[in-house]
Amino acid sequence: MPIKIFYGSDRIAARKAAERILGKDYEVIEAENLQLTDMDSVFRGATIFDMGAERKILLKDLSANKDCLEKLPEYADTTNLVAILDGKLSKTTASVKAIFACKEIEAKEFTLREELTRDKFENLAPFQAAYAGRGGDALRKLRLIKDRTAAPVIIGTMGSQAAKLLKEPKAQRAMKIIAKADMMTKSTGIDMWMPVEWALLEIAQLK
Repeated sequence: MPIKIFYGSDRIAARKAAERILGKDYEVIEAENLQLTDMDSVFRGATIFDMGAERKILLKDLSANKDCLEKLPEYADTTNLVAILDGKLSKTTASVKAIFACKEIEAKEFTLREELTRDKFENLAPFQAAYAGRGGDALRKLRLIKDRTAAPVIIGTMGSQAAKLLKEPKAQRAMKIIAKADMMTKSTGIDMWMPVEWALLEIAQLK
């Protein structure tokens, strides 16, 4: 069974989701106390009470333990039922990118409503600045949100905003740029934020 990660600012909702997977009886492990040598025991070790039973484990705040976080994909073949409860995960770090890219790990974010509204508003800002011709300002606004969102999310937001303006020739040209940037983010071996930055600067130069 895949490792489940429940994360985000709505800690209560994330915990409830984890408990729906784990049931009532499960072990709780604080990740800050883990050593690398403990990882085998958590993900591959059996319970001392029944060596044939599946262990059910709630692992809390793995992101606070950088060394163990980086090793998580190596334990995606766990025979135990493991749910990870965490806060915000920075999707720009290499370790978190590797985790999200692992097919055997499933992650779901839970965000407080007021934070979701704020994030949605801030996600609009880079495109709005670029469309107004302020390329430098667009990049500055993008830097402010990079640590709490993902490049494909911003590309999607840019596309939806441009779609609302499609009666304007400028918006039609912007849509073509965004579509090209979207294809670029699907290429391997590149930083996914580079196409976003490129698109914003290209849009800012449109007349």
